[in-house]
Amino acid sequence: MKEKFSKEYGETFARLREQRHFLLTDFKAVGLSVSTLSRFENGEQILRYHQLDASLELMKIEVGEFEYFTNGFESDYFIEICNQIEEANYQKNHEKLREIYEESTKYNQRLISLATKNLLKELTPLEKAEIRDHLFAITEWSFFELSILSFVIEQLSSVMRASILKDFLKNNVHYMSVSKYREKIFQIICRAAVGEIHHGNREISQELLENVNMRLNIKDVFPRCMYLFVKGIWDYNYGEQASGKQEMEDAIAVYTTLGNGVLASYYQGIYRQETKVFKKKNKKIK
Repeated sequence: MKEKFSKEYGETFARLREQRHFLLTDFKAVGLSVSTLSRFENGEQILRYHQLDASLELMKIEVGEFEYFTNGFESDYFIEICNQIEEANYQKNHEKLREIYEESTKYNQRLISLATKNLLKELTPLEKAEIRDHLFAITEWSFFELSILSFVIEQLSSVMRASILKDFLKNNVHYMSVSKYREKIFQIICRAAVGEIHHGNREISQELLENVNMRLNIKDVFPRCMYLFVKGIWDYNYGEQASGKQEMEDAIAVYTTLGNGVLASYYQGIYRQETKVFKKKNKKIK
């Protein structure tokens, strides 16, 4: 499997390099020797992620495009399934989620099965432990595994969230230079912050939001909206109720203006839930 993987990626890279008129020597600029790149193109060696990313960036090719070319112009099966889960979750399409859950369970696609079940109902302690063990064993994160993490991060314990995110952000900064990974990472951190808010962890959730805010740039339109909405939840829960409510409404308005009715509706539902829960909480205190 490793040889096939390396050969397919190497062949695709060589084809794109020649098509764009790059020489093997051109990649010395990103720290790759001619011999290393030649072995990669011949299927004899796999490049580390940051090496491949830098080489593709030199040729103005997105990692996602490269994967698409390598897979014969088809999306990776598991990533496609994760996209379907994400879409069904945003649409609150429980029927579709159940369909994916049942099919993945039938074919023993355990991670997909657990991640989808998690969006339908709470996992058992044993299932949470299974997810935890898998996530802690990951050394090289793929987009698939990041997607799985994004589905379950809110339901993990605070200790687990902190441990996974600390390790990931320390060792995988290079992922932030690739747009689709960047958006997914922001989504994971924002969802982790929501989990901490719901557990009353004011300082931890604030730190997570600050982590996102300091990494956002001018091109991060959707991540910025997501950050604004979650910051609104934080402010609404911790003393700035009026501004928090306004921030959530502003984020929803941006999605509406950009024509993304699905996301606008999704966040509108969360907005109603958050404000309702807060009012109930206040009544109990009084």
